[in-house]
Amino acid sequence: MSLHIQTHFPGGNACSADIRSTAERDIIYFAADPHGGTEALWFYLRVVECSDRPVDLVLTNIDSSLGGAKGWQSVRPAIRQAGGTWERLLPGVIDELEDGRQQVAWTVEPRYDSFEVALCFPYSLGDLEMTRAACRGYWELDLIGVTAQGQPLPRLANNYRGDEVPGLYIIARQHAGETPGSWVLDGLLRHAAQALDPSQFVIWTTPFAHLDGVVQGDYGKDPFPWDLNRAWTTPPMRHEVRVMQSDMDRWSQRCQPALVLDLHAPGPGEADGSYFFLPRETRPELQFEAARQAADAILPALPHALVHTNPCRQPDYPSRWNAESTLDNYAWDRWQTPALAMEIPYTSSRETLFTREQYRRLGAALLEGICQWKDIKLAQ
Repeated sequence: MSLHIQTHFPGGNACSADIRSTAERDIIYFAADPHGGTEALWFYLRVVECSDRPVDLVLTNIDSSLGGAKGWQSVRPAIRQAGGTWERLLPGVIDELEDGRQQVAWTVEPRYDSFEVALCFPYSLGDLEMTRAACRGYWELDLIGVTAQGQPLPRLANNYRGDEVPGLYIIARQHAGETPGSWVLDGLLRHAAQALDPSQFVIWTTPFAHLDGVVQGDYGKDPFPWDLNRAWTTPPMRHEVRVMQSDMDRWSQRCQPALVLDLHAPGPGEADGSYFFLPRETRPELQFEAARQAADAILPALPHALVHTNPCRQPDYPSRWNAESTLDNYAWDRWQTPALAMEIPYTSSRETLFTREQYRRLGAALLEGICQWKDIKLAQ
């Protein structure tokens, strides 16, 4: 058999594949599949039947991906050779074609006859189950409803009855391909199991908001018919949001809602560290100040090397839908509870390369910062 690629596995994504060979190397041209959406970015493919010569992976048409061609020279995809440990590729090389189109190429030196490559470290249901097992019963798993395509939607909780205790609700993967959010959440979950008394802080989390997209390999930003993170209307525009709204209502009745956290990843060219989005300038001043106070209390606990030099900002990018219909605004309008959206880069924070351990380190520190903020609020 000759070298070829596979994408028919959970999270797989690549299209328009064209494999060419020279006397010295194999070259795979491919594109990130938008899966019917308006934006493309996430890719994850398996290369099989390799020889011992180099393989060039060429991601085509990067100028039509999220954010355009800017910043791709710093992107270092994740690679796993023959079921081994996930690592990072070296930086790619940008090539501009004669007609102006741009592409980026990474070189792989195969050690075995197959390898997997993804934009960032994949994170699936299996990874979550391994983390829950490592936490030795700290997190209860419940199925809170189903997705638009009928898959059970999981939620983790550390306490069902906190009543007067502060509560935190965390959502990750509203955009299915934004796996850095999952790895940060993973670190938070593991650290909570070691260091947090559930009777002191109620935490519920929906780790795969766009589970259908996670399994299918969608990128998931601005898909049709409606972006999950622009569907927090009343009534909501997506069934998964309906499920999470019901679950958040149950959460709010079993604790004192203190904070909502929404984990994301930015465009590929953003490599200057993680940061928080505060409410847009059109929102009430009280909402902005509550979110700002939470962020200001949390940030000192985060590793400086993993945080942007401008760690708080208001979104000013254009939206294809009503920019008011987001999770942070829903939480404020319903419970007067501040919400923070955190953006975590796919590759690096300035000179620090994000490994899975670095993402987990950020997640553990994030929990410490949130607990410090919670203690400040209780003391007031």
